[in-house]
Amino acid sequence: MLADTNNTLETRNLLYFLLRPRYWLGLLLFAIAKLIAVSPLAVQRLIGRSLGWTLYHLYARHKKIVEINLRLCFPELTEKQTKHLILENAYMTGHGVIETCAAWFSSLSSRHKVTTITGLNNIEKAISEGNGVILLGFHMTSLEIGTQLLAKHIPITGMYKPDKNPLIEYFMVRGRLRHMTGLIQKQNTRRMLKSLKKNQVVWYAADQDYGIEKTSVFAPFFGIPASTITATTKFTRLTGAKVIPFTQKRVDGGKSYQLVIHPALENFPGANELADATRLNGLVEQQLRSDPSDYFWVHKRFKTRPEGEKSFYS
Repeated sequence: MLADTNNTLETRNLLYFLLRPRYWLGLLLFAIAKLIAVSPLAVQRLIGRSLGWTLYHLYARHKKIVEINLRLCFPELTEKQTKHLILENAYMTGHGVIETCAAWFSSLSSRHKVTTITGLNNIEKAISEGNGVILLGFHMTSLEIGTQLLAKHIPITGMYKPDKNPLIEYFMVRGRLRHMTGLIQKQNTRRMLKSLKKNQVVWYAADQDYGIEKTSVFAPFFGIPASTITATTKFTRLTGAKVIPFTQKRVDGGKSYQLVIHPALENFPGANELADATRLNGLVEQQLRSDPSDYFWVHKRFKTRPEGEKSFYS
């Protein structure tokens, strides 16, 4: 198991945090997370829904961001429908937090029993061609659990954004490596390319606004120009890797999961980076139109604006 880490993190272990009082509260919260992770699934679902209710009623600032995003993307919804969707998204987010606890601190054996997977042959076919696979994920609230469940069936290396909090980084890295083959920090493009050239499967998501002008284009997302990173195009041009979308969904009220590995994108990369970014944003749109509640709407997806445009979130 491999993970990119900075020199400071490499020297840290659990004792490092235990000896520093400023981390004690965080350690207590992670201890609670571990207890939740080994509790029955019915209890976890109840805690997740309760957490979602709490998020909805106590975090007004985050709820406002969700509302702005939903009104921008689904202007056809009535006020009542939008409010209902905001509440459902809060519940989904609560479930996502509890699922993350389970993914980082358990074997997920109980969830594997209620998970169905379709499309594994799409990855097998791409691997047989020998150029690696970019497993294209989207920031659904079920992102963490879906990827970790799939990792039981195929070796996955994940590209991720390091957390500024060293305690969270410590548990996140070790939690994900319970199931995944390796981790690559998002700025380490050299290792990303090396992994693809070794014909590995690398999970990667590019559907957030990173505000980096040099590596992004403004591509339509629900008809609105959105800063969209172009790294997927660059990676495929340099390696010949196949881009395979991967989605996951909670079904039966969150009692089970459906993982879908879609066919590899044909004729990708296309004519230019803008065309590719538009195509990838369209994939996210398609997913959200069928289930708009299951997305990380609290992210300011339209944070970066074209020159001269005002912020939607001010």
